[in-house]
Amino acid sequence: MKRGQNMITSKDNSQYKFWGKLQQKKYRQKEQLFLVEGLHLAVEAKKNNVLVEVLVREGTITEFEETTLLKQDLFDKLAGTVNSAGVMAVCRMHEAEIMAMDRLLLVDGVQDPGNLGTLIRSALAFGFDGIVLSENTVDVYNEKVVRATQGALFALPIIRRDLVAYVKELQKANVQVYAAILNTAAKPLNAVSTVDQMAFIVGNEGAGIRADLVATCNNSVEIEMNATTESLNVGVAGSIIMYQFRHTKCMKNKK
Repeated sequence: MKRGQNMITSKDNSQYKFWGKLQQKKYRQKEQLFLVEGLHLAVEAKKNNVLVEVLVREGTITEFEETTLLKQDLFDKLAGTVNSAGVMAVCRMHEAEIMAMDRLLLVDGVQDPGNLGTLIRSALAFGFDGIVLSENTVDVYNEKVVRATQGALFALPIIRRDLVAYVKELQKANVQVYAAILNTAAKPLNAVSTVDQMAFIVGNEGAGIRADLVATCNNSVEIEMNATTESLNVGVAGSIIMYQFRHTKCMKNKK
């Protein structure tokens, strides 16, 4: 055991029980804390100043000096996957303010954690300034969402708002808002002109975007597809749209 390490050996340990509660949304919200699994996410949490504590399975060697050791059975019970590489971290929630509105993604009622994680990761890759979630979208701190973001969660402002009201605020700020829908009246992506400030809404896996929300948008867009394909996964569709209208800043470090 290294200097700076404590060892937890009992499931009755009060701190261990506390971490277990963070697997539930209501306790995450109450404590404003959440768990991440894997060395990569722990490192990203540290880089973004949200790291609270590192939890390590006994026998695991990490680059972190200050850690808490857990017996193997306790660690494995707390971990949601078998691919955590023996490292978890407790992180602080932090709702960063969206500072720019050149490119935004609005998410209405998406329920699958993998889809939301994909959207977050793509938004960061393609230079979007932030993501705005509806109240009924899956919890962004769900362990499957966090894992799917591969750390993008820490680097991108993500907020939760009433989207109908938020769209109206965007339009007052001269942001053009587009709903991504399957409709013959929607414009194909290639027919939509790129402007300085754009926001795109993607919707629930089955129901799509709520009609009242579509009605507030400046226009609607659709992805041109083979006639034999009915629709695309929302994570894929949103990523295609964000790539099509990617912000030039996402290319600033590329040669």
